[in-house]
Amino acid sequence: MTILIAPEVQEIFSELPVRAKLKAMRSLDFLVIFPNLYPVRRRGLMKGFRYFFADSYLFYYQVRGDELRVTAVIPGVMRGA
Repeated sequence: MTILIAPEVQEIFSELPVRAKLKAMRSLDFLVIFPNLYPVRRRGLMKGFRYFFADSYLFYYQVRGDELRVTAVIPGVMRGA
Protein backbone atom coordinates (compact mmCIF):
# COMPACT_ATOMS: atom_id res chain seq x y z
CA MET A 1 0.00 0.00 0.00
CA THR A 2 1.39 3.36 -1.07
CA ILE A 3 0.31 6.50 0.80
CA LEU A 4 0.01 9.61 -1.35
CA ILE A 5 -0.53 12.96 0.32
CA ALA A 6 -1.86 15.96 -1.60
CA PRO A 7 0.54 18.95 -1.58
CA GLU A 8 -2.05 21.11 0.21
CA VAL A 9 -2.37 18.47 2.92
CA GLN A 10 1.42 18.36 3.37
CA GLU A 11 1.42 22.10 4.01
CA ILE A 12 -1.46 21.89 6.50
CA PHE A 13 0.11 18.86 8.20
CA SER A 14 3.35 20.77 8.80
CA GLU A 15 1.40 23.39 10.76
CA LEU A 16 -0.56 20.97 12.98
CA PRO A 17 0.25 20.57 16.68
CA VAL A 18 2.77 17.81 17.40
CA ARG A 19 0.19 15.68 19.22
CA ALA A 20 -2.15 15.72 16.18
CA LYS A 21 0.75 14.84 13.87
CA LEU A 22 1.73 11.85 16.00
CA LYS A 23 -1.84 10.53 16.15
CA ALA A 24 -2.26 10.97 12.40
CA MET A 25 0.99 9.11 11.71
CA ARG A 26 -0.14 6.25 13.95
CA SER A 27 -3.44 6.02 12.06
CA LEU A 28 -1.63 6.08 8.72
CA ASP A 29 0.58 3.21 9.91
CA PHE A 30 -2.59 1.16 10.54
CA LEU A 31 -4.03 2.14 7.16
CA VAL A 32 -1.07 0.62 5.33
CA ILE A 33 -2.21 -2.74 6.68
CA PHE A 34 -5.97 -2.14 6.97
CA PRO A 35 -6.89 0.56 4.40
CA ASN A 36 -10.65 0.19 4.94
CA LEU A 37 -10.40 0.46 8.72
CA TYR A 38 -12.24 3.77 9.06
CA PRO A 39 -15.82 4.66 8.06
CA VAL A 40 -17.02 6.19 4.80
CA ARG A 41 -18.61 9.64 4.89
CA ARG A 42 -22.27 9.26 3.85
CA ARG A 43 -23.22 12.89 3.28
CA GLY A 44 -21.81 16.36 2.81
CA LEU A 45 -18.98 17.70 0.70
CA MET A 46 -16.66 14.76 1.45
CA LYS A 47 -19.29 12.08 0.73
CA GLY A 48 -17.65 8.79 -0.27
CA PHE A 49 -14.32 9.54 1.42
CA ARG A 50 -13.07 7.58 4.42
CA TYR A 51 -11.97 9.57 7.45
CA PHE A 52 -10.28 9.40 10.81
CA PHE A 53 -9.73 11.79 13.70
CA ALA A 54 -6.36 12.94 14.98
CA ASP A 55 -6.99 15.16 17.99
CA SER A 56 -9.46 17.76 16.74
CA TYR A 57 -8.71 17.27 13.03
CA LEU A 58 -10.46 15.12 10.44
CA PHE A 59 -8.26 13.43 7.84
CA TYR A 60 -10.09 12.37 4.66
CA TYR A 61 -8.71 9.72 2.35
CA GLN A 62 -9.62 7.41 -0.53
CA VAL A 63 -8.40 3.91 -1.33
CA ARG A 64 -7.91 3.00 -4.98
CA GLY A 65 -6.14 -0.22 -5.79
CA ASP A 66 -2.88 -0.24 -3.84
CA GLU A 67 -2.89 3.55 -3.30
CA LEU A 68 -4.23 5.45 -0.33
CA ARG A 69 -4.67 9.17 -1.06
CA VAL A 70 -4.95 11.63 1.83
CA THR A 71 -6.90 14.49 0.26
CA ALA A 72 -7.99 16.80 3.07
CA VAL A 73 -7.40 17.81 6.67
CA ILE A 74 -10.26 19.73 8.24
CA PRO A 75 -10.52 21.14 11.77
CA GLY A 76 -13.05 19.13 13.78
CA VAL A 77 -15.29 22.15 14.29
CA MET A 78 -16.15 21.82 10.59
CA ARG A 79 -17.43 18.24 11.01
CA GLY A 80 -20.38 18.83 8.71
CA ALA A 81 -18.12 19.37 5.69
